[in-house]
Amino acid sequence: MSEFICRRKMKTALAVDESDHLSATLGSAAGFLLLSGEERMRLVPAEKIPLFLRKHQVGTLICNGIGNCMKDLLTSMGIEIIPGVSGEAAEVIASYRSGTLVPGEKYSCADHGRTCGECPGSF
Repeated sequence: MSEFICRRKMKTALAVDESDHLSATLGSAAGFLLLSGEERMRLVPAEKIPLFLRKHQVGTLICNGIGNCMKDLLTSMGIEIIPGVSGEAAEVIASYRSGTLVPGEKYSCADHGRTCGECPGSF
């Protein structure tokens, strides 16, 4: 199977809070909005975040804060990370689909005074 065909089947996930804004950090997300084509569903992970993303065939993760260790782990799993994004989920989705979504520059644990061991929602 070609990579193009495989990528088309992959979903995009947004780490969100209870009000469908991007969560301040990946570990504190109340759930994930999963996008597949025009479909959109909200799920709360029952397992650790990397397992949840793999189980739901996520190829791209859009989030705000993410620790460098988690970012490296998810990247090694083949998941593209778009970090440092904030705002209302519908607006973020529209920007992503139009190709105008820009990752933020400050997104790591160090940027908010934490270390990987202190990040909520560990692996």
